Amino acid sequence: MSSVRRKRGGVGLFLGLLAMYAAVFAGRGWWAQWVRAVHLEPSAPVYYHDALVEIRLWTRDAAVNQRWRAEPPVVEVKRGGEPVTTIGGLGGVRLSYDSTRDAWTGRWPCPWNAEAGEYTLALFGAETFGPRLAARPFRIAYRRPAALPRGLSVLTLETSTPLRGMVVTGPDGEKKDWRGLLDWVQYVGADAFWMLGGQTPGDKPGETWVSYNLDMIPQVAKECRRRGLKFGVYAMCYLTMSKERLPGYQYALEVKDGKSVFTRAISLNDPNRPSDVAALLKRFSDIPEVDYVGLDYIRNALGGYELADDFFREMPGTVPPAGWDKLSAGEKRVWFARKKVMRRDMAFIDQWQWWRAHRVAAVVRRIKAEVGGNKPLWAFTLTWDRGWHHGQDPVMMNDAGVDADSLMLYEATREQFGALIRDWHDYVKRSDVQLVVGDVMDWPLHQRAPDGPKELGRRMKAAIEGIYGEGPAAGIFFHDLGRALWGRVGPWGTKGWMDEAKSVTRYFHEVSAGAPR
Repeated sequence: MSSVRRKRGGVGLFLGLLAMYAAVFAGRGWWAQWVRAVHLEPSAPVYYHDALVEIRLWTRDAAVNQRWRAEPPVVEVKRGGEPVTTIGGLGGVRLSYDSTRDAWTGRWPCPWNAEAGEYTLALFGAETFGPRLAARPFRIAYRRPAALPRGLSVLTLETSTPLRGMVVTGPDGEKKDWRGLLDWVQYVGADAFWMLGGQTPGDKPGETWVSYNLDMIPQVAKECRRRGLKFGVYAMCYLTMSKERLPGYQYALEVKDGKSVFTRAISLNDPNRPSDVAALLKRFSDIPEVDYVGLDYIRNALGGYELADDFFREMPGTVPPAGWDKLSAGEKRVWFARKKVMRRDMAFIDQWQWWRAHRVAAVVRRIKAEVGGNKPLWAFTLTWDRGWHHGQDPVMMNDAGVDADSLMLYEATREQFGALIRDWHDYVKRSDVQLVVGDVMDWPLHQRAPDGPKELGRRMKAAIEGIYGEGPAAGIFFHDLGRALWGRVGPWGTKGWMDEAKSVTRYFHEVSAGAPR
């Protein structure tokens, strides 16, 4: 019996030793595999269109890292197996070593309105690693904006004139106080009234915002609600109405006669302005009867050459000229201005336009987050070159938090207007972004067309029908009541322009009734 136990004990000991050695060898194999593994990955699984995709490549294999130090690795992004060329003609991204992360890193700017879906990362020379290389994909997506009412029609008011004491001649010829404004909103059949609520500087020394209408806005909101109208308030973000610079802000710089000069626009580099705008909009948003909040001049309004260093530091694919670091700040701005104005390097122009739009989108994200709540946010967008010419991109704006991109389709000849519509039609779909198209009630800005307001009607209908390829615009707006009441309306007077707005609104409500959601 004892001999049987000794045999069993010997077998057990043998099996135990065998298991121990197997575990050791397996552990050593796992360790060797882990050390030799090469990881290629994005910093996030999903990106929106305003993003710089962060790429990270790392391994614990010292020999591979040594090889990369001699010749830095290059990564390209693919869609459906095909390489994707992005902003400024950028193809492969050359990575650089980041000692703080012990990895090779690089950035890839998301192409203008890139197709949604999965994108993969591919390492040049990856075949040398075989199964050692593990590459993770990422997705590009659109943010889903807050839904707009079907057939949304808006009449705007862009004036800092005090509401108290305002005299408005209504549609029936009767003189009223500020409530006469809303009579006209109802007269044209509009669904909403959007008014300017924030303009810098204030009417008192050192005041950030014009203040005399601020305590009137709750009254206007309540009156709109009583009449069944939606109400929105907006702020001018980066353009000020004075050449005097407010303390506490960084101002944008222009170049004139070879020298840097300040503009009346606040710089996109200013750290305080987004929070100041957000605080004002939150004040409006907290009013129960306010339905929308909005942004105007949410762009690189004037100048912008103070941003040159940031542009070269942050934008992939850009290379400053030789000796850049030896130039003074003023010399850098002069060089940059000349480079941009000459427009000979179109890759550079593409990169500058994308980077500015990327910066603006970051501001929108910050403002949206600080305002909070769930009230829809709109923004006014200038429309030349899809907005890119002004540092705005509708898809970036959508993904950053803008629910209604309001296109200012004015200050153009009839031929230029047609080109604008075709350009937008070819660029975006209804599923990409909600576009609200608008024209201005101003005779000279319609080149003094012989039939005046009828030209506004023709352009609005063309925009409604043509801005997308698969249905009408998401909304319309007429800009603005101040111009219609006290502006350059020609022999037709206020009523003539408002009658045309009424006709267009009726038309838009009809075509929107059967439009897809």
